[in-house]
Amino acid sequence: MALQKTLSLLLLSLLTLLGLGLVQPSYGQPMYQRFLREHVDSSWTGGNNWYCNTMMQRRGMTRPTCKQFNTFINADIGTIKNICRTRNIRCKNGRMNCHKGHVRVTDCSLTARSQRNCRYQGRGRSRHVVIACQGNPPVPVRFDK
Repeated sequence: MALQKTLSLLLLSLLTLLGLGLVQPSYGQPMYQRFLREHVDSSWTGGNNWYCNTMMQRRGMTRPTCKQFNTFINADIGTIKNICRTRNIRCKNGRMNCHKGHVRVTDCSLTARSQRNCRYQGRGRSRHVVIACQGNPPVPVRFDK
């Protein structure tokens, strides 16, 4: 009986804190952190081979194997989060949590690999991207296209 009362009080306290906004649920936090690591770089406009070779290595996408293709969004996270506020569209996986926006990107394509090195070709341009978002407020969690 005492355990049940303690659990009820604990649940009530958590719900109160959530209601007051003092505790925020972590909607997709690991996915959001991965999205940031793999796809966001606002410090550079990118667009060349040196950029791709450097960033792919720095961001851990060359080990244990070379990632075939990756896109870096060269915009600040506020701009990217604003894409999450646009109307929902269908993702490649069929879910309806994708959003479309126009940003500067660098597409990195694997051109060569050796035992010690991955080599990439970079192409910078402005284009439409589609990202999946989730949470409240919504945050980007997956690069769709």
